[in-house]
Amino acid sequence: MLIHSLFILQKSGACLYSQNFTDKFKNIEPNLITPFFSAIFSFSENVIMKQAPEILEMGGFRFVFKIEGDFIFVLLSDSSASLLFIRSRLIGIIEAFEDFKKNHEIEEYEEIQNKLFDLQIHSIIAGSEEIIESQPFYSKIIEMMKNLIFDNEILGAAIFSISGNVIYSSLPQNILLSSLKEFEIRHVVATEYRTTFYSLENDQKIFSSVIDIPWKLDPLLVVIYFDSTVSLGMAEVNLTKISKTIQNII
Repeated sequence: MLIHSLFILQKSGACLYSQNFTDKFKNIEPNLITPFFSAIFSFSENVIMKQAPEILEMGGFRFVFKIEGDFIFVLLSDSSASLLFIRSRLIGIIEAFEDFKKNHEIEEYEEIQNKLFDLQIHSIIAGSEEIIESQPFYSKIIEMMKNLIFDNEILGAAIFSISGNVIYSSLPQNILLSSLKEFEIRHVVATEYRTTFYSLENDQKIFSSVIDIPWKLDPLLVVIYFDSTVSLGMAEVNLTKISKTIQNII
């Protein structure tokens, strides 16, 4: 679930800022790829008279776009990365860029070089700001989850913020990805469902529940992974018990 690169460009195609977060695309020259983005937007708006795309997937990778004024913001990630998380990162990046513009003059054809801005972007991509602010609260919940796993009451668990940020996970990678996908679908089209479950082919069970946090805007999604020997009824009872324990911690 990696985010590989960020590009900020003007609609003309000029790259104002770029940063790589992994080594996968470190040899790509930004000024060679960003005109391609600009051409896509121009073609969409002027030729086929449609709104420019927000997502472009190519060969296992995903470009996620957001236009703000005269600027285009692009994140390049694995196609398996959470869209909720990526979009929330773009919003944070746009806010950071707007603040940066207030104190720095932006040259049209000169790429931004600023170490403090680099560090701020890295923090946004990592989602570290949200986690650090709530670390004592999250630590207690994570400790509880680990104890449940140690006592063989559950096979694994995960905690997501509503924006898709993975705060903690002991789930197998395939279950983590499918849980994020399910969360995204529910968040978009079925937000009224607070609790969901599905069974795997081996009869293991995945239950999830949204938990509101009164002092935060964003609720949490808690995902619990049960063994096949646990009945649906007992899994639901245990999920309710875990959810109430989390609410008591809050």
